[in-house]
Amino acid sequence: MTTPKIAALPLLSLVLACGDPSGGSGSGATSTSSETDEPTDEPPTTGTSGEAETESGSSDSGTTSDPSGEASTGAASTGEESTVDASTGEASTGEASAGSTGEASTGDLPAPTCEPGDGGGVLVWSQSEAQLPGFMPALAGGADDSVVLAGQTGVGDDGDAFVELRDAQGATLWSDLYAGVNGLQDRAVDVAVDPAGFIHVLVAESILAVEGEQMGTYDGRLVVLRYAPDGAHVWRWEHERPPAAPWTSYSPGGKLAVDGQAIFVVEHAFDGPFEHVRLDAFGNVLGETTLAVPAWLHYNSRYDLGPDGSVVIAARVGDPDRLWVGRFDDQGASSWSLDFEDEDSHPDSVLVGEDGAAYVLGSLNENPGVLSVRKFSGDGSVAWTQPLPDASLQGIRFGGAIRPDGALLLLGGNKQSGQRMDLWAGMMAAEGALLWTFEHEFGPPHSWGDGNTAAFTSSGAVVVSGSFDGEGGKSQPWLGRLCGG
Repeated sequence: MTTPKIAALPLLSLVLACGDPSGGSGSGATSTSSETDEPTDEPPTTGTSGEAETESGSSDSGTTSDPSGEASTGAASTGEESTVDASTGEASTGEASAGSTGEASTGDLPAPTCEPGDGGGVLVWSQSEAQLPGFMPALAGGADDSVVLAGQTGVGDDGDAFVELRDAQGATLWSDLYAGVNGLQDRAVDVAVDPAGFIHVLVAESILAVEGEQMGTYDGRLVVLRYAPDGAHVWRWEHERPPAAPWTSYSPGGKLAVDGQAIFVVEHAFDGPFEHVRLDAFGNVLGETTLAVPAWLHYNSRYDLGPDGSVVIAARVGDPDRLWVGRFDDQGASSWSLDFEDEDSHPDSVLVGEDGAAYVLGSLNENPGVLSVRKFSGDGSVAWTQPLPDASLQGIRFGGAIRPDGALLLLGGNKQSGQRMDLWAGMMAAEGALLWTFEHEFGPPHSWGDGNTAAFTSSGAVVVSGSFDGEGGKSQPWLGRLCGG
C-alpha cells in the first residue's frame, strides 16, 4: 500500500504557478496559515450546499413556469420551443436559453491552462458570490472542457432551480432558471451529461406547502429536465406518487445518472424506500424497482448512483446494531451486501466504483475516530482501507466522480480554529494513496467554509464548488478550477 503524501502549496508558489488568478474573485487567498487561538464559541457550518433543509417536489402538470410566474410549454428560457426527433429523442437546434455571458473574474491575464505533467491541486481561477447564480450541490463535466453547474438560486424557502453551462475559463455559455409548476421552492440536486452532450437535471420540486398553527403539510416530487447541448429544453419528466397525507411531509432527495440512451434515477425520502427508475431518451419509464434493503435501516443512510445505473448504499442497521453496505445493479437487483457487527463504523459518504466496486468514507472500526476510505471489490470483499492523514478534516465526502485511471476526489473542510475552517479538496489514487491536497482560506483572519462537490472536466481538470460565510455571516457560493495532475 502506498503511503499517502500531502503536497502543501505556499501562497507565493501558487501565485507564480497560476498567474495571480484572484482578480475580483472576492474569495480570499489559498494558503497554509497557522492556527489562531481557539475561542469558546464556534460558528455553525455552512452545510453541504450552503442551504437549509427544506421541503421540495413538483406537480403533475406537463408545463413549466418562469420566474415571472408565466407558464411555458417546455421551451428554454428564451421562450422558443424545441422540436424532438422521434427517432432519436434529440432536440432541434433551437435558440439557447438567455443568460449572462460574462467572463470569469480571473484578473487581466488569461487564465493559465493545466498542461500534461503539471502538478495537481493548483488553482487556475475562482469565482464567488454575485459571479455565481447560487449554491451548487451538483457539477458535471461537459464537452470541450466545459462544466455544468446545477443548484438553487437562494437559501431556504426562497429559490428556484438553475442550470448553467460554463466554458474552461468560467464564462457562461448558456443558463436556464426553472421556477417549477407551482411557483414554490425548487432546487436542482444532481446533473448528468450523456455522450451526445445532452444535459439532464434532477430537481426536487415543491408541489404543496400548507402552514398550520402547529403543523403543516408538505409534498414534493422529483423531476428530470432534459436540455439539448445548446440549452434548448427538450422535455420534463415527473416521478408520480400518491399525495402526502394531511399533516405529514414528503421531501424527496435523489441521484441521477446517464448511460448512453438510458437515464437512471434513485429516489429516497425520510423513512421511505429506495426507488430505482430507468428512463429512455424520450422520458418514458422502462422499469421501476424498490431496492431490497434491510429492515430498521437508519434514517441517515448514504447512497450513490453510478454512471452505469448501479447503486451503493451504506447505513447503520438495527436489531442487531451493525454497519450494512450493499450494491445493486442497473436493474435494481442486489449484487452483493455485507454486514459489519461493530459499534464504531459510521458512514459519511459512498461512491459507486468501477467493475462492481464500491467506496465508503467515514469513521470505520479499524481506526475509530479517524476518517478513512475503504474500497470494496466487485465481489464485496474489502480491497483496502486508507485513513486520511489530518484529524482536523471535517465533513469530508466523495466528489462524485472517478477518473478513467481510477483516481477519485475528496472534499470538505479543514478546521484551523474555532472561527476558521478552510475549503479542503484532495485526489486519491486507485490504490488509496493521496496524490495531492488543496486548501482555500476565505479571507483572513477568520473565515468559515467548506467544499460541496467536484467534477472532472474532459481534459482531467477538477472543478470544485463550495460555500462560505460572507459579510454579516450570510452564506455565499464559491467555484474554483484546479489542475488535476
